[in-house]
Amino acid sequence: MGGFPPILFMVKIYIQNINDISLNELNISKLSPYRREKFDRLIDGQSKLQSLAAGLLLNKYISDKEIKLSEYGKPYVENGPFFNLAHSGDYAVLAVSDAYEVGCDIEQLKECEYERLGRVVYTENELNALKNAEDKKECFYDLWTKKEAFIKCIGEGFHFAVKSLDLSGGELFTVHNGEKFFFKEYMLNGYKIMLCSKDNNFIMN
Repeated sequence: MGGFPPILFMVKIYIQNINDISLNELNISKLSPYRREKFDRLIDGQSKLQSLAAGLLLNKYISDKEIKLSEYGKPYVENGPFFNLAHSGDYAVLAVSDAYEVGCDIEQLKECEYERLGRVVYTENELNALKNAEDKKECFYDLWTKKEAFIKCIGEGFHFAVKSLDLSGGELFTVHNGEKFFFKEYMLNGYKIMLCSKDNNFIMN
């Protein structure tokens, strides 16, 4: 007997290079009141471009939805879609899911004092993994972006005790409150992008 095909949900990601947009009034006028307020508080030119790029992504893909803020300050819309924004360097990214909450992070892969910075948020197991890693940069940013994407996914931000989350095993998922959260990594021109969601159906590219 025939029927409707199953609905296939997928976590999607949209990317905007800030060098492809300009700080003109036409672009700025497209920002929602929520994004315009954030934009107007910024002074640095690159920060303004990052904020504008993120706002334009929202305008294009979440355009007709009223954006609200959770008690921890995470933007959301009633009844979905679920979304999350991040930016770093030349890029702003928007992750979108129709089925589950989603978190995203993007980091430019720069040299830094990996172990010193890691002590702020990494568990002892993660610090040991970082210390013993052949590629310390890869290990550092893998852990960092996973933690950032996860805490943004659950909506608590840094209200969450990040040192209670041990990702030293390198798995592409973690379990929190009995639920499994999956990670998906993308590389883009010297940047690492990480998504986190209870939905394991991520867009491939």
